[in-house]
Amino acid sequence: MRISVITIAWNDLEGLKKTIASVRSQTWVEIEHIVVDGGSTDGTADYLAGLDATVRWVSEPDDGRYDAMNKGARMATGSLLWFLHSSDTFHAPDSAAFVASKYAESEFQWGYGLSNIVRDNQSIGIGGQIPFEHARFLIGGRIVPHQATIFSRKLFWELDGYDTTFGLTADQLFMMKCSMRALPEVWAEVLCDFDALGAGSTRNAWAHYKDMIRARESAKISVTKWPKIDTGLSVFFACFTMFERLLRRPLRQANPSQATGVVR
Repeated sequence: MRISVITIAWNDLEGLKKTIASVRSQTWVEIEHIVVDGGSTDGTADYLAGLDATVRWVSEPDDGRYDAMNKGARMATGSLLWFLHSSDTFHAPDSAAFVASKYAESEFQWGYGLSNIVRDNQSIGIGGQIPFEHARFLIGGRIVPHQATIFSRKLFWELDGYDTTFGLTADQLFMMKCSMRALPEVWAEVLCDFDALGAGSTRNAWAHYKDMIRARESAKISVTKWPKIDTGLSVFFACFTMFERLLRRPLRQANPSQATGVVR
């Protein structure tokens, strides 16, 4: 069973080298690696030209990240699509083998695991919601980690791939559509190391929730029977999330202590 790993890149040669090395370290041998470079000027094309035929690639201008991802999906021949951007890596050498074993058990339409969020080579958190809460995902705030998500190629094209006009969170829009077709398989397994310095990783809560409102409208999805209530829930959770983040700041600087003496 072949897994197509699709990597998009633009002027990130060192990050791309790291991703390619990670793909080559996988114990699962049926991996097809496709690199879609947006016409980088940092020597990426020359580097790719020097690789062997195990990496299929193209280097040319595109219309943004989701156009590049769709381009990579069109080049793919595997049963499963796994989008791993430049600078992102598999978490372990057997990450792809783990997913392949799950697909052998039940030919899932899509599924996801956990994402190790990394900044400056240090882990700063784990991303992913377990268990999957469908309504809460649609409202917002329960982000599915895209680089730890795997799609069947059949489902991907049944849903027409990514909407290249939607903007930065077209991945969440696409996963919304996936969730209305079939609920995901969910694995309590860290599958990738996600570079926290990438686009979209430091967006504020309000921007995220606004995009989830737009995504529901675009896909014509209602969580409750009343879209205005859905919007109100998104606004409520956005405000709650921002308030919680404000409270975290003084707590991070707190210096907990314990009174001395006999504890009764």
